[in-house]
Amino acid sequence: MNQFNQQNQEYMQAMMFQRQVSYMKKKQRAEILKAGFILGGAIIAYIVLQSVWALSMHAFGLTEVYENSVMFKYAFNIIAVDLLAMLPAFGIAALMLKKNFVGELLPSKKVGKAKFTAWVLLGMGGAMLANLLVSWLITFTKEVLGYELTQNDYGTASDPLSLFVMFFAIAVAPAIFEEFAFRCCALGALKKFGKGFAVFSVSIIFGLIHGNVIQFVFAFFVGLILAYITVQTDNVLIAMVIHGINNGRSVINDMVVAMANEDVANKVSSVLFIVFLVLGVISLIYLLIKKSFKREKKQINIYDNNFFVKIACMAPGMIVPFAILIKMTQSYVTKI
Repeated sequence: MNQFNQQNQEYMQAMMFQRQVSYMKKKQRAEILKAGFILGGAIIAYIVLQSVWALSMHAFGLTEVYENSVMFKYAFNIIAVDLLAMLPAFGIAALMLKKNFVGELLPSKKVGKAKFTAWVLLGMGGAMLANLLVSWLITFTKEVLGYELTQNDYGTASDPLSLFVMFFAIAVAPAIFEEFAFRCCALGALKKFGKGFAVFSVSIIFGLIHGNVIQFVFAFFVGLILAYITVQTDNVLIAMVIHGINNGRSVINDMVVAMANEDVANKVSSVLFIVFLVLGVISLIYLLIKKSFKREKKQINIYDNNFFVKIACMAPGMIVPFAILIKMTQSYVTKI
């Protein structure tokens, strides 16, 4: 009888434990589902706010100024897109998900100058590979599938003031606001559920907000690099610098075109591509020697859902943003 009671007690304990594991996994799935809808909502809010500011500009009779002034376009982009759309949308999302944060909102762990530089150059090398991938995609889509992929073009500035505003709008503002939105707010809200899952999910979101196929693909792969480096170093400033330098390359290209011609600009771009790629490889070797790539050492969490289940929980919140991306993409895809 005693043996029977003991076996029955062990069975009841095992059932209770199993129910507890099931409950905790279900709770995590619910939390990820909530985070997915909030971050998906942030993307929608970001798009809606841009439309609101665009309509406001029209209401104040500034549409003609916008269409005829390159400097005004870039200035409007800084204020309406970055400051008054992205910042509030993802800032509010971070506040709604503040219980998810397991670290600081603004990761700022100290990194030595040599390692900081190496991480930046490694990131730039990765960005060059992403550029190469996008170039192949454009060529394949055009020559094999018969479709031409395009993206937004605000025009090229010519006078010094316009060039300064263009540089700030393309290189500086996105490096600050986008990194805060994605590598601070979004990444911070998802790291609780696993760093690999957070890096992948935030990179998808980062791609979605760019609104066309070319930038989605490029932003996704660069987003993987920026999020991974932020997780590895716990310092978002590195991602900001990479983002700024990478975007600054296009400004340099426009400047060279304005001062010389497109052939010279292409040569300068090719040189920069090779230089960053080589420096990226050297930096990778250096960081490997310094054992800078941390592998998270932790016990297996039995309450943790697997990667694919987590992605499935994020998916419902991304359905509408994906639909918006597809709709926006139509204007950037042309049948040849």
